[in-house]
Amino acid sequence: MLRNDSDRDWEQLGATDPYWAVLTDESFHKDSLTPANIAQFFLRGEHDVASVFAAIEKCITPGLRPGRALDFGCGVGRLVIPMSRLCGQVVGVDVSDAMLAESRKNAERADVTNAEFVKGDDALSKVQGKFDFVHSYIVLQHIPVARGEAITRRLLELLEPGGVGALHYTYATGLGPKSRTLLWARMKVPFANPVLNMMLGRKPSAPVMQLNNYSMDRILGILQDAGCTEVHTILTDHQGNRGGMLLFRKPSAPK
Repeated sequence: MLRNDSDRDWEQLGATDPYWAVLTDESFHKDSLTPANIAQFFLRGEHDVASVFAAIEKCITPGLRPGRALDFGCGVGRLVIPMSRLCGQVVGVDVSDAMLAESRKNAERADVTNAEFVKGDDALSKVQGKFDFVHSYIVLQHIPVARGEAITRRLLELLEPGGVGALHYTYATGLGPKSRTLLWARMKVPFANPVLNMMLGRKPSAPVMQLNNYSMDRILGILQDAGCTEVHTILTDHQGNRGGMLLFRKPSAPK
């Protein structure tokens, strides 16, 4: 392929360094995955799920206990596992078969019996049924914006009337001008990624982790088009990459 393919790269990342690909902390590289580091990885997942449910309790609706929940970009199951304790059923979706295989192993180790893991595409064509809760965290930034907006619309279609959503988007990167230019070239310019990889002593096929900024105006427009009239935002900052977790409720069906 001449240009970067985020799906192909994510499959490669899932096969070679899945925990670091989910949380880009040096302690989660495959060569650093001690039992203590793995425990910390999943503990951070429990904290993230508890935080978003607490925010929903405060801002959207008290006592949320979804019958069916969807976690888009589930990776190795970091958020699906704690979410399974708060929901009747959780469906984890990821584009990487390697990530899904690791998710299933982790769910089995945690004695989770109410979660399933499904191969993802932009249309979420293998996802069955509707959901009371749709969720995605630090995922859509790695997907080209036009595709991420289409996925957002599809997630809203899968959300039941009256259901709650929590979707995260990055709107500003913390990269300097040189780093932004190099990342843009890796993603957009034919042959740039293999050439730059070789200059850095890497394999030419080494993957790129895309980092895309979304227009919050456009995302809010998509939510408003779906009938959402109230949106609460939790601002985030991951290593200088600024974003927001948007919390909202889809309007109930008319009686």
